[in-house]
Amino acid sequence: MPKTRRTPEPLPQRVAIEQRGGWREAFEAYGTALSMAEAGEGDLARQILGEFHAEHRKILVLAQAGGVPQALAEYSVSLAERLGFDLVLLSVHEPARNAAAFHAAAHRGAESLFAYAARHGVACAHIVRAGRRDEALNAVSMELRRVEFVITDRLESERRQAALLVPEFSFRC
Repeated sequence: MPKTRRTPEPLPQRVAIEQRGGWREAFEAYGTALSMAEAGEGDLARQILGEFHAEHRKILVLAQAGGVPQALAEYSVSLAERLGFDLVLLSVHEPARNAAAFHAAAHRGAESLFAYAARHGVACAHIVRAGRRDEALNAVSMELRRVEFVITDRLESERRQAALLVPEFSFRC
């Protein structure tokens, strides 16, 4: 009896529950695709790799309480535009602060960056987190897929003390 080839169904949308790094994620995607290819499911293997590689690379930008200084916003958008990356703005507040007031101020502060990014065709998102700055930077860089680096405007001495999982570049405004 000849083998019939079935058309692979689209992969279901998955929600990532665990935090994962870039290399581990790549190995898992390639391993799954390789397994599918070895099982004769070449179309499914190509679909898995296509979805993995379709994920846009991101630049994570650390915002201050009032948003991002104009020079840093312009630099970040320009860099994302030239590299073909998306931007993710991260606002971090201390847990003891009034969260609702901080969220409102952070979103108001992000509006100018969003407008500037939209004019340049750069996709942009905003995340607000409570906690310590470096812990939030690490957590978000692991949760988001394909964060290539972080741009901050903090001092070199502060940057050296941080133990981030992705490279951090300081832009002095």
